[in-house]
Amino acid sequence: MKLHHISSSMMLVNTYILMDEEAGEAALIDPGFSNPELFSYLETCPCKLKYLIATHGHGDHTALLGEVQRRFGGKVAIHEADAYFLTSGEALSMFRGSGLTFEPASPDILLHHGDTLQVGSLTLQVLHTPGHTPGGICLRCDPYLFTGDTLFHDDVGRTDFAGGSTEQLRHSISVVLGAIEEDLQVLPGHEEFSTLAHEKAHNPFFKPL
Repeated sequence: MKLHHISSSMMLVNTYILMDEEAGEAALIDPGFSNPELFSYLETCPCKLKYLIATHGHGDHTALLGEVQRRFGGKVAIHEADAYFLTSGEALSMFRGSGLTFEPASPDILLHHGDTLQVGSLTLQVLHTPGHTPGGICLRCDPYLFTGDTLFHDDVGRTDFAGGSTEQLRHSISVVLGAIEEDLQVLPGHEEFSTLAHEKAHNPFFKPL
């Protein structure tokens, strides 16, 4: 297993490329919206993109899906409840007036809780964690937990956008992520990394409902 991380743009969006080098396959998680370093890396990446996975539909994570797919291939995967972001242009609704643009990217795979995606010998398990958006997901691939905008270091995703729900997010974190017994490395959609043990000890959203 090899993991390549890129932090891009003024919003510090974390992009991840998870690879099985022996199999020559990779999954790209959240390509972002202004990420020249990503394209430079993909030009020489030793692995072929199998999946382009969005942890949720917001444009700061998904605006480059169409261009990446056109240039490098791979199947676009997003939770069923957030697919409308990509097909309706809603992904950019919060960025109107910013000049942000994107190529449309129709989802090839609609994800659901408990689904798995195989990248060579690596298994990514889909955990549906709504709250930031209706179709927000986390991806588990031990020893990593990719949390998108569900869980941050000592913080959580905003719930004041359309479709957000503090109640749902609290359930997603305290119940869905709280059920994970292993101390995984938390790789969020923005800013610094954490661990699940640290968040369970310090993040108030892990308190029992």
